[in-house]
Amino acid sequence: MSDSNVDIIKRVYDAFQTRDFGVIGEVFDPQVEIHQSERLPWGGHFKGHEGAVAFFTGLLGHIDPRLTVEQIIDAGDHVVEIGRTIGHTTAGAPFDLPETHVWELSGGKIVRMEIYIDTPAMLAILA
Repeated sequence: MSDSNVDIIKRVYDAFQTRDFGVIGEVFDPQVEIHQSERLPWGGHFKGHEGAVAFFTGLLGHIDPRLTVEQIIDAGDHVVEIGRTIGHTTAGAPFDLPETHVWELSGGKIVRMEIYIDTPAMLAILA
């Protein structure tokens, strides 16, 4: 099961690189929960496919990120990704920050995603 969980997460990253958000309906559980610091303009707690779309829409309304995956850790029903988010804000300010995603899967579906970045640094860039 662990290998397939890693494969699912790799598929999500490939889809995000091409902005193929159809993957949400395919691999995200209908009750998926997504959390990122509420201090960020797109952050908060989102639930379900509608919430996932709202989260990613909000994110892309503020920044145009590209992920560089440096490491994927297989932890059974959790998969941890460590890397960098690189891009620019919609106002044109560049950023290159460390990030970590913690994914939880059950029955071949993503049930939770937690996103961590250097929040103070991102807020300074957004200002």
